[in-house]
Amino acid sequence: MKKTPVFSQEEFDRRKHAIQSEMKRRDVSLVLLDQPETVSHFVGYAMSEGYHQFCAIPAEDDPIMVLRSVDEGTCQEFSYLPSENIFGFQDWESPTETLLAALRGKRLDPSRIGIDRNSYNLTLLRFDALKAALSAASFTDFSDFLTELRSEKSSEELELLKRSSKIADDSIVELLKEIRSGFSARECVAIASRHVIRLGGDLGIVGVVTRAIDDTKMHAIVDDVPLAEGALLHVELIPQFQGYSSRIMRPVYFGDAPAHLNEIADNIVSIQDQQFAAMRPGAEACDVDAIVREGMLKAGLKKSYRNISGYSLGYYQHFTCRSSDFSYTFRPNDRWKLRENMVFHMYTVGKGLAFSETVVVTEDGGKLLTQTPRKLLSVPVKLQR
Repeated sequence: MKKTPVFSQEEFDRRKHAIQSEMKRRDVSLVLLDQPETVSHFVGYAMSEGYHQFCAIPAEDDPIMVLRSVDEGTCQEFSYLPSENIFGFQDWESPTETLLAALRGKRLDPSRIGIDRNSYNLTLLRFDALKAALSAASFTDFSDFLTELRSEKSSEELELLKRSSKIADDSIVELLKEIRSGFSARECVAIASRHVIRLGGDLGIVGVVTRAIDDTKMHAIVDDVPLAEGALLHVELIPQFQGYSSRIMRPVYFGDAPAHLNEIADNIVSIQDQQFAAMRPGAEACDVDAIVREGMLKAGLKKSYRNISGYSLGYYQHFTCRSSDFSYTFRPNDRWKLRENMVFHMYTVGKGLAFSETVVVTEDGGKLLTQTPRKLLSVPVKLQR
């Protein structure tokens, strides 16, 4: 079988050596991972959730995978692992017993185990079962290390984020060509979805296109109400390429936008641009957040600011229960410091107009990977079906 991993072997080796070095420092003999986003980071393949499945990283040598036998072939094709490191269980067999047998077969030491206590897959029942099966083992939390390791994107990861950003930008161009007044939000999101997939985006959620949002309707519902002249459309695309998600928000006005709305849009963009300029390594998240938070309030663009102004971006598993990654957020009390090549979805909403970008931290400030013009967009009024 021809193998088609997303990343180079050098990339996978770098990640493996990073965690194995940390294992040595913490005196851990084995790390057990079960959250798809983290598993994919180390082997290049992630499975949909159902039964408990594992990636086991030993102190030396390559990881092993324990997963449903119906997924063995896919794992062999897309991960870099040799077939002898992939162990499948039939759906009526015990995943934990399969794991134990694999560890014995590979002569791996499960006495000092690192786990991700922040994993949404590691339920209390599953952890209890794991502790019972490995009753002699000690468990060490690796969640802090895993979060930090994945936060700084490699050059190969940045290329995937650039590709997904271009898909977002190009999909907006195509959307604006086709929509007119009289279309509903559902029809608009259908058009956007078609172009995201056609332009190379992964299958799955491609974003939300709804009537205008505000501070109490940040996640409005797609509906079938026709959008008449003067309506505002909220376009938020979140396409993925090889699992890596870029995100962008733009407001779209049906007809010729009045001057006061264009002025509001320009003010929001100006404040946000100041925030982006401050996104350099070493900057504290709370200081970056304050630029847009205080700026929007002072300008009267918001009466209150209830939400974060940005959050982490990277790999999202297609069937995840987590649609956004809040490992790193921008809030008034967030004191963590930005590092080069961290990537974020930075957004703000004022007076019903939402703007956001995919931003990578550089020495020269935040670099925008999304390139759609930062202004209030518009479409003609005349209905063309």
